[in-house]
Amino acid sequence: MRAEESKAHDGSVRDRMNRAAIWTIAAIGIVVVPACAAAQTVEELRQLSIEELANIEITSVSKRPQPLSEAPASVYVITSEDIRRSGAASLPEVLRLAPNLQVARIDAATYAISARGFNSFQAANKLLVLIDGRSVYTPLHGGVFWDQQQILLEDIDRIEVISGPGGTLWGANAVNGVINIITKNSRETQGGFAGFQLGNLDKSASARYGGKLGANGTYRVYALGFQRGDTVLPDGDSAKDDWNGKQAGFRMDWLAGDDAFTLQGDLYDNDLAGGTDNSGGNLLGRWTRQLGDASALEVQAYYDKADRLALGVTDSLETFDIEAQHRFPLGDRHAIIWGGGYRLTEDKFINELNPFVLDPESDTVQIGNLFVQDSIALSDDLTLTLGTKLEYSGFTGFEYLPSARVAWQISDTALLWAAVSRAVRTPSRVDRDLTAPGILERASESFDSEELIAYEVGYRGQPSAQTSLSVSLFYNDYDNLRALMLSPDSGLLVFGNVLEGQTYGVEAWGDYRPRDWWTLSAGANLLQKDLHLKPGGIDAALSQHVGNDPEYQLSLRSRMDLSDAIELDIGLRAIDDLPDPDVPGYVALDARLGWHVTDTLELSVGGFNLLDDQHPEAGNVATRTEVPRSVYLGARWRF
Repeated sequence: MRAEESKAHDGSVRDRMNRAAIWTIAAIGIVVVPACAAAQTVEELRQLSIEELANIEITSVSKRPQPLSEAPASVYVITSEDIRRSGAASLPEVLRLAPNLQVARIDAATYAISARGFNSFQAANKLLVLIDGRSVYTPLHGGVFWDQQQILLEDIDRIEVISGPGGTLWGANAVNGVINIITKNSRETQGGFAGFQLGNLDKSASARYGGKLGANGTYRVYALGFQRGDTVLPDGDSAKDDWNGKQAGFRMDWLAGDDAFTLQGDLYDNDLAGGTDNSGGNLLGRWTRQLGDASALEVQAYYDKADRLALGVTDSLETFDIEAQHRFPLGDRHAIIWGGGYRLTEDKFINELNPFVLDPESDTVQIGNLFVQDSIALSDDLTLTLGTKLEYSGFTGFEYLPSARVAWQISDTALLWAAVSRAVRTPSRVDRDLTAPGILERASESFDSEELIAYEVGYRGQPSAQTSLSVSLFYNDYDNLRALMLSPDSGLLVFGNVLEGQTYGVEAWGDYRPRDWWTLSAGANLLQKDLHLKPGGIDAALSQHVGNDPEYQLSLRSRMDLSDAIELDIGLRAIDDLPDPDVPGYVALDARLGWHVTDTLELSVGGFNLLDDQHPEAGNVATRTEVPRSVYLGARWRF
């Protein structure tokens, strides 16, 4: 823990490796250039009305297709059009578009991303992230290695961001939220494209081609490469933390009567600062059979392998996962979904750099689950959804994850909803098996799951034909959170379930379209925390476990179609001070000007963080790096 507290961002290889060795967390973003969407798709999205945007079909809240306007949860959807017009070149930067997420950049190779608090390098472990149904959180520490989750942004259909627990359907780690990234069917990405982005900070290029597979099948293949520029030290000098990477992949889709098949995979290799390398790949297959208008069976399996190599540190992980789900109506009033899954992970963590090691250095973890949920139509405008998941972990045994949600459609354009849910974060390998002779004792079976009981109420509606609004209030009651204590046996530090308390707040966002060619979007996120130690807990590195969260964050975006060919996008966000460690608040301005030269060629110029030369988003003043201003020129060509 002392090595963790002294981590630095001064370019020192040893300091960087100490941080990696203790927590093995380097959540970093990708830098890719999405290609221009098909002209018809872009034009359709640009012309969607407020009502049509409010009724975009989503699947994350109930694991079945439903209009966004009917979903009884705090959910925000980032569309493919939002991604294109943001000018963002990495997945973490895209996630800044969601007003119900906290995103903080730590250095060129690290982001902290969370919902409803606990956002820091160490504490962002209560957010489940899925890519086409593939869970990408690591059982090593419960967080996400963002540098390993590279996606061609143009291939993303939408990102559904749920703030609030999703354990009943999605299981452990879906405590404070779920990010569900859904890519396009290969039928929607036919033909070719090439794209690039050149800037003072980042450079990237990508290409994709899609074609036919017989009469009923389609495919796409892609490749991308990028270079991520340095962040800067507080005095303006370079932090020398630039990195680069490359990735390639494919997706194939077939239709055969009532059956649909998908096969997709990716391979990647990244070179980070200080001689760190990570590489790996994944392969996923999915079969879906339509059994009727509202009934379907789906089976999915995937294999994922990731290797991270640094000076004196080796971290390897293999994941095997299979799951199935069946949804069907029962009479006129019940919509039932049930299913189960099994996941096996095999990991190896070897640290020859310092005393912090995992004991054992290699382990196998199994997770199995069964779930059922019933949406009951109590009347034409009132729905009650009840569900539970029974999940078994090799670490903690059985966990019960129930939830109840009620949705009241008070008018054709307004929904009131309320929910109460239980969710858990099962222990990670770091929680139970991290040890250091004379400093940190291994917690082993004494460390149990972190628990949450969440209470939520919300409104979603369209006050007028030109406006949409979503407001959610939440109260989260946590127990058995991770913090340090003194071992009663050895007197050494040990991880224990000795932190508890509450968080509460408000999330709100909406759109206003004063003209057909102009849309304004605003968001506000207010958060209060009241967390405290139980008897036996000690105030040592406590900030690493409670997170470093702003009390408010505000956003405003303007999207203007100045003509059929010219579009102007401006984004403004204001983030409050962070308390521990102290990080000053900041206001950031992003802008993009796009020109559709032809139906197949788009040029753009833009910039990020235009109001100041640099600003910090996380870390101690003596050791942190800061985010510099950047500008870029981009091009997308479809052929």
